[in-house]
Amino acid sequence: MRTAIVLLGAAVLLGTGRVGPAPLPVPTAAPAQNDSGLARGAHREIVEAVCTSCHTAQNIVASHMSRESWDTTIRWMQETQGLAELEPDVRGRILDYLEATQGLDTSGESAGDSPWAFPRYRPNPIW
Repeated sequence: MRTAIVLLGAAVLLGTGRVGPAPLPVPTAAPAQNDSGLARGAHREIVEAVCTSCHTAQNIVASHMSRESWDTTIRWMQETQGLAELEPDVRGRILDYLEATQGLDTSGESAGDSPWAFPRYRPNPIW
């Protein structure tokens, strides 16, 4: 009988939150992420809308290619990955953005100055 009273008392106290572990905080919604990680530049919003509908922005940020290579990559995505045909104006704006922000490094550094593969990674300016 005493055990039943103790258990009943514990149940009452636990229900009020006065005994036992502290209640867990109520989760709140995560803040909306406004920055995809892509460099700021003209036509960034088009790239975010078209490109990140299939893959993350990190795929873009990790790559540095010539305009022609970017165009070839877009064509490959259309032919093999299901990317829809793009209006010539939209395609041109995407390529303008990629060339300006994710183009080849033109700093004059040679690939031999860096242990990282070129052109996918720009040389570290410290080396």
